Amino acid sequence: MDIKHIQHILLIDDEDDCNFVTRMVLKKVGFTGRVTCFTSADEGLDHMRAGEDLPDIMFVDINMPRVNGFEFLTTCESEQLLPNGLTSVIMFSSSNRPTDLERALSFRSVRGYVEKALSAESFERVLQDHYRMQEQ
Repeated sequence: MDIKHIQHILLIDDEDDCNFVTRMVLKKVGFTGRVTCFTSADEGLDHMRAGEDLPDIMFVDINMPRVNGFEFLTTCESEQLLPNGLTSVIMFSSSNRPTDLERALSFRSVRGYVEKALSAESFERVLQDHYRMQEQ
C-alpha cells in the first residue's frame, strides 16, 4: 500500500509506551511523514480547533483520564471540526468489547477501530479505509 500521500498522523493517547510502539510500527512500514502525539484529549482538541496542520489519520484512544476518546469526538463533531473531508479517525483501544466498537463506529468521523498495539497489518487496513474515504 502506498503511504507517500499520508503526510501527518496524529496520536491522542495518554500512554507514552503505546505512542512509542506506534511510532516504531509506522517507521517499520516506511512512513516518513510527521507524527504528532498528544497525551490528553484537551491538547488534541486545541490542535483541532486551531484548524491548521490537520492530520490525514488520527488515532484516538478511548480510555483517557479527564476527557475520554468518545467525549473528544462528541466535542469535535458538535463543533464541526470533524468530519472534515481529510482526516480519517481511528479509535484505538485495548478494549475489544463489542459495545466500545459499536459506540466508536456510531460517530460520523470514525473510519475504523484498531486494538492496541498497532501492527503493520492493522495499519495496512487503516490505509485502505483512508483511501476509500478519499475516493468518495
